[in-house]
Amino acid sequence: MDDTIHNKEYGNVDYDHNVVTRGISEVQKALLSTPSGSHNLLVYSDIRFLRKIYPFYIKSLLDNNEIVLALTYYDHPSTMRQILLDGDKNEKDNSKDIEMYVRNGSLIIVDSLKSYFNSEQRDQIINNGDKLNFLSLIRILLNHGVKSKRNGITIFSDMGSFFHRSRNHHYTDNNEIIDKIMEYERSIPTRYKELELKKFCLYHQHDYESHFNTTRQKAQLLDCHSRSIMVMDSGNTSKE
Repeated sequence: MDDTIHNKEYGNVDYDHNVVTRGISEVQKALLSTPSGSHNLLVYSDIRFLRKIYPFYIKSLLDNNEIVLALTYYDHPSTMRQILLDGDKNEKDNSKDIEMYVRNGSLIIVDSLKSYFNSEQRDQIINNGDKLNFLSLIRILLNHGVKSKRNGITIFSDMGSFFHRSRNHHYTDNNEIIDKIMEYERSIPTRYKELELKKFCLYHQHDYESHFNTTRQKAQLLDCHSRSIMVMDSGNTSKE
């Protein structure tokens, strides 16, 4: 993995979006400094990268009395939960803490494909995408957070499920996929009553490079976010 800072320039356009492109240690620092109420883009090189950065950060959020919602795609929810349970091998009580957070509703890990879209319509994602399930879940968590006096809610949304149909059913209308993504990106508020949201939209490098084909599409995606973190390996577009 390349640990150097990359240029912010895409094509002939230089975007002023505080694009941070680092290795694992720098991304962990960037995550810890992410402010409440922010909407962040994270393009990651492979799933192994995510497994290295999110356990410590998610644990820090939970310890800060926040609610964490993780919508996974390339990792099964049980896999992500196990990685969090393993956590820091030097912390004897880590597993006990994670189980407690799951029980009290502070940590929710679900399959993004089942959350973004109605499970009965998963084969019609592009034409009949249903975001009611996801937004309903957000409203429930927001109300729970207000009542239980939490400090905030952090959402990790792996966007891989939006490309599910094109990947598995050879759907070719990429513009329609991008339109659906843009609709979703603009649908989540950054503040609710007295509880702030912090949102991370996660894109696998392969999905990002193969679907955001034009400078305009990349610009639209960046415009939806207050900060972008891109860890991209020029020689790696595999899913693992």
